[in-house]
Amino acid sequence: MGIAALMVLGAMGYGYLVEPYSIEIQHLSIEDSAFTSVLGGKRMVQISDLHLSASCGLEGEVLRILDKIDPDLLFLTGDYVKWSGDYAVALNFLSKLKARYGVWAVMGDYDYSRPRNSCCFCHEEGTAKPTQRHRVKFLRNAWERVEFEGGALWIGGIDEVALRPFPPDTNWLPVEERAPAIVLGHSPLSFDLFSEEEKVLFLAGDTHGGQIPLPSRLWQAIGYEKNARYNHGFFELGQKRMFVSRGIGTSHVPFRFMAKPEIVVIDFR
Repeated sequence: MGIAALMVLGAMGYGYLVEPYSIEIQHLSIEDSAFTSVLGGKRMVQISDLHLSASCGLEGEVLRILDKIDPDLLFLTGDYVKWSGDYAVALNFLSKLKARYGVWAVMGDYDYSRPRNSCCFCHEEGTAKPTQRHRVKFLRNAWERVEFEGGALWIGGIDEVALRPFPPDTNWLPVEERAPAIVLGHSPLSFDLFSEEEKVLFLAGDTHGGQIPLPSRLWQAIGYEKNARYNHGFFELGQKRMFVSRGIGTSHVPFRFMAKPEIVVIDFR
């Protein structure tokens, strides 16, 4: 067997057996006086796209890392299950999450792959009563005002399916207070809902960082606009900012190469 063939086999073995389980801690430090006055000294964490199943084995490692980080605020940006997957595993995982000030979340498209089951994220099965299975606050096109020693923070969530799409001229930030605001969404394309004048940090996932490196033109050619424009990382336009996480799990194919799964730690200075 030639050297080139061995290298290909080695890369494939690494992409299937090693990188999907090599969770990286990504640190994002943002300089912004308005956010710092409220959130300075506090540790925020984003996790996304877990795509959990009984056999994936990732949830234990994620919980171990979160316990070590000890977040003040924890944000989840969708896709907790595999397509038409087992919701019990995801609900069990959510029941173990905690953060000093709270845990907030939105749902992704995979979470709606079994619509009747998706209700269990927010409600007790067969009832309209809020679930008691976890302490995660799911935001479905909704806002919550959270008070801190240094002032108030708005935390919002754009739902992946319900009431979408928003009209282009929607004023999505609360009218009585314009900033600071952290908004959760699954698709990074929702970043376009905000004007450049809105002081908002938008957290998204969905792209998986592509799982493999491809040029943006190729992503666009195959219909993945989200990867073509916002594949991974930090984006800034005017006063609005966005971080797109590579997520933790995989979709379609359990393969990652040069796109490690990540847990994002955010602080303001």
